[in-house]
Amino acid sequence: MIETRGREVPLSYVVTLLVGVAVGFVLARFGGLVARYPVESTLVAVLIASVAVLAWACREMLRDLLRRDRPSAAEETETAPGPRLSAHRPPNGVRR
Repeated sequence: MIETRGREVPLSYVVTLLVGVAVGFVLARFGGLVARYPVESTLVAVLIASVAVLAWACREMLRDLLRRDRPSAAEETETAPGPRLSAHRPPNGVRR
């Protein structure tokens, strides 16, 4: 029997490709403005990146919150790990 084996492409590669295409389109369309106003263009790029990071952090915090609210049967016997984005302190109060 012949098996078809396809290569899986990681999601990060696809996202990087789409961001590159979007940046190329924006530069092709508004390249004159970027050359004319470099400081303002840099500030807008930093603002867009900051909003993207904030959205990612909110998504991660909501995911951690939803995982903590609904433990499955297998997770009830195991200890749940602390949230990744908060300052989790162990019972003795020492932060590591």
